[in-house]
Amino acid sequence: MLENQEVEEALVSGVLLSRTAMTEVASIVKPEMFGDPKLGLVYRAMYSLHSEGVVPDLVSVDVRMRQTDEGLWKETGGLAVLHRGMLRSRSDEGVKWYAAEVKRRYMNRLLHALFARQAEKAAAYGAISGELVEETERELISIREDYTVGNPVRALGEMAQRVLAMYEKRLQGGENEMCIATGIDELDFVIGGLHRGELTVAAGRPGDGKTATAMCIAIRAALAGKSVCYFSMEMTELQTMNRIFTGYAGVLSEHLRVTGLTADELGRVRRLTERLRQWPLYFDYTPGNTVENIRAQAVLQKKRGKCDLVVVDYLHLIDNKLRPGETLDQAIGRNIQALKRLAVEIECPVLVLSQMNRESERRADKTHVPELHNLRDSGVIEQVADCVFFIYRPERYGLETDPTTGENLKGLCKLYIQKNRNGALGVASFRYNDSFTRILNPAKTFSV
Repeated sequence: MLENQEVEEALVSGVLLSRTAMTEVASIVKPEMFGDPKLGLVYRAMYSLHSEGVVPDLVSVDVRMRQTDEGLWKETGGLAVLHRGMLRSRSDEGVKWYAAEVKRRYMNRLLHALFARQAEKAAAYGAISGELVEETERELISIREDYTVGNPVRALGEMAQRVLAMYEKRLQGGENEMCIATGIDELDFVIGGLHRGELTVAAGRPGDGKTATAMCIAIRAALAGKSVCYFSMEMTELQTMNRIFTGYAGVLSEHLRVTGLTADELGRVRRLTERLRQWPLYFDYTPGNTVENIRAQAVLQKKRGKCDLVVVDYLHLIDNKLRPGETLDQAIGRNIQALKRLAVEIECPVLVLSQMNRESERRADKTHVPELHNLRDSGVIEQVADCVFFIYRPERYGLETDPTTGENLKGLCKLYIQKNRNGALGVASFRYNDSFTRILNPAKTFSV
């Protein structure tokens, strides 16, 4: 049988061998659960770094250990306390089991101590059994509340009161706390905006404008005072800023990429940059980012009061490291489920961009209007998402005029809302400029 110290060594060593393991175990094991105070100091340092959004490594953990308790750090010899554990560990496999085992043994120690105290009290001549039972029950409930993963059960009336307060605030002209407007009028009319705790998927073929649409929604939410966390795995900081400068500073894209800015354009970019400093829009460009890191960053920003909306660009570029026996479809399904859990956990909308398959382009009709089964890896995405809309540009398929209404379709984008778990389906539209860097509502057009 493994001793406590061996299990605790295996846990902290496994976490140090992985960039994502701490995210998996942080919700299971708290620093006080360690029986060995030296190993507990190591884990406390890792736990502290993780809560600040820092991925623990050998150097940062050693520094944080010394900052936390220099006396114990000297006694342990720093990370030398892990010498045996690191020699035994070769990967982060099993860390969740080790975490559960550390917690189980800690809970058993708590129970043993509680029952020992109560047994001593019960042996006293004047002990009153009813009082001891009540005291023991209170202690047991306290242990369960402190160390049960997940939210406590709440009375329905309490939940109703909380939601009622949101409606009252909205009626009185206050902020709508239940959702965030996308800034695209027709889309907001159909779905009511992006709702708290819900996962919305925006899908499209390459070049249809997924990123442009998501960026527009993020910027308009930020302009409305909402804090937005935008995770990009495709566009660099330079590419992102060039899009924004083109759309909001009126700068020609070819000047940014080829010839350079004129003095007038540079002035406009400088003025916009000063405005951008006031926007609560936070950008993360990490190629091959993991869903665990996205969650950690979003949770940290939420704790700081700086996360009202999460945008992920895009699902199929999230690191899909396969687990033993897992297919790529299953890995993508696991990631989309994790993003849905994130939306519920931090109570904010999560907007995820997704690819489409080629089926819509192979249909006999010439419109190629997308449908739910056109989602790439559609099974789990379709099941998990609360809302799914498709980005569709008719002129990409040679349709410049609507054959029924005669409407000019050039520069017009349509959003087909094909799933809306808590609302209506429909079609929304908007107009965009030639470079697709700025979006306007349909009634507005662009001057030449």
